[in-house]
Amino acid sequence: YHPKWEEFFRNLRYVVIDEIHAYRGVFGSNVAQVLRRLRRICRRWGSDPQFIASSATIANPADLAESLVGLPFKAVTKSGAPQGGRHFLFINPMESAYMVAMRLFVESLRAGLKTIVFTKARKITELIYTWAVKRAPELTDKISPYRAGFLPKERREIERRLFEGELSGVVSTSALELGVDIGGLDCCILAGYPGSISSTWQRAGRVGRHGEESLIIMIAIQDALDQYLIRHPETFFGKSHEAAIIDPESPVILRKHLPCAAAEVYLREDDSVYDMVRLRPLIDELIREKALRLGKKGDVWYSGIWMPHKGVSIRGIGESFRIIDKDGNVIGELNGLRVFRDAFPGAIYLHRGRQYQVGQLSMEERKVFVREVDVPYYTQALSAEETEILDEKQKKDLGNLTIHLGGLRISQRVVGYEKRRLYDRARLSRHSIEMPDYIFDTEGIWFRIPDNIKEAVEGEGFDLGGSIHALEHAAIACMPLIALCEKMDIGGLSYTNYPQFRSPGIFIYDGYEGGVGLTRHAFNVAQTWLALSMKFIDECPCESGCPSCVQDPQCGSGNQPLDKGGARLMISLILSEESE
Repeated sequence: YHPKWEEFFRNLRYVVIDEIHAYRGVFGSNVAQVLRRLRRICRRWGSDPQFIASSATIANPADLAESLVGLPFKAVTKSGAPQGGRHFLFINPMESAYMVAMRLFVESLRAGLKTIVFTKARKITELIYTWAVKRAPELTDKISPYRAGFLPKERREIERRLFEGELSGVVSTSALELGVDIGGLDCCILAGYPGSISSTWQRAGRVGRHGEESLIIMIAIQDALDQYLIRHPETFFGKSHEAAIIDPESPVILRKHLPCAAAEVYLREDDSVYDMVRLRPLIDELIREKALRLGKKGDVWYSGIWMPHKGVSIRGIGESFRIIDKDGNVIGELNGLRVFRDAFPGAIYLHRGRQYQVGQLSMEERKVFVREVDVPYYTQALSAEETEILDEKQKKDLGNLTIHLGGLRISQRVVGYEKRRLYDRARLSRHSIEMPDYIFDTEGIWFRIPDNIKEAVEGEGFDLGGSIHALEHAAIACMPLIALCEKMDIGGLSYTNYPQFRSPGIFIYDGYEGGVGLTRHAFNVAQTWLALSMKFIDECPCESGCPSCVQDPQCGSGNQPLDKGGARLMISLILSEESE
């Protein structure tokens, strides 16, 4: 369609990209291709616009901008924006952080403060909203949940009511973190650390926008990252070490965008944006798959697909599944692997404060069929995983440990689920189910545990399997401090005897098809990464391991086995070797 916009593209001088730190991971890697395609169209019509970007505080703003756009950038890091006073309150509760967040939400609203609660998960968003309505029925018409998965019409209506003052409070996932004008707010409650320093400041920036004083409350959950930051609140106010990571060269993402680029402006050997020599193997694959076709003279490539754009989602890899209620209404959507985790038969799916039980998951129709229920529990998936090393790209020594970076094939299967009580998350029951495997190739790190360290751990009476499992959890938990990501973006596996090298080993991998550069960054800063893992384990006062250090609520094996003492000894031996 761009010929219809010829005048616009011919006269385009500036492209402004706001909040570039949000363009990371799979989403950022897809946007990087969209921006390259935009540059190609501009060149087609004779323009070469200047790109300007703004970012929250991250470790690599210029590098990120260059990766996104494919052009050199210069960073301007001093801000002169006016700002009202901000009051920060850090709470480490003995009881449920979510119950504390709900009570503070209600009391803030009763005190006349327009308040937003940010959560880290859709389920928690719905739970806090439900609890608040039960605690304060008079607020029912003044508050609302908000999250991805709501239909666009629902989200726009909630945004309108917030902006016009019809709503005094909202409970949201990161969906309201940026981009939407929701008017003036007074109080921001973070029900758990958002996952990154930059996201914390973005959410804090939702309140006190007109120069007024504001209150930001962070309530730590029993999670290793939250507890580390409660012990080190200075982390929020110092220099950021978080790097926003994307992979604009990802073959998985490029193979979706190259047919689109060719449909817009045919590809040439001397293409103005793409390095066609480097891309030639992928181009040849796409020709064999008939996604591209070679011109008669052999020097240009056209798209082999009619309207290839329809098959591209820039927010993920894979197609969405629609959630259908008993009346045939579409009440939400789930993408990719989340369907297997959240919409297995028997799962409780929460939507706008209502509970729905999954009756059927149709892979062919890409639909999830649900019925409304009222039960005192939620569900949590249990999974089994296996990995296969496909290739080694790099390796380096860390003391007497060798860390490898390369391609991995991950096989995941949901094998059961737990029913947990809504109010205190206590386990009520465990159930077995059969689900198909979800298999994908990605990038990851692995290292085998040397015999001398294995013998030292076992010689002290520690459980080897529990020790490497606990170290795997700690390594994943601290990843968001070195790369802008969530723990759910990273996966891990530990083995007491991995078949391909017949010794104990740990694998940490990108949780996306093809990888997005997260574990590659961890490989590059391996010493810092493992030192942080040691602090996570060592600073927690518990003896045997808890949710504040080595337990992971998302662990597919139910945190069994874990041995904190063995993990402490193991990583101290690894790091002591490095320091010698």
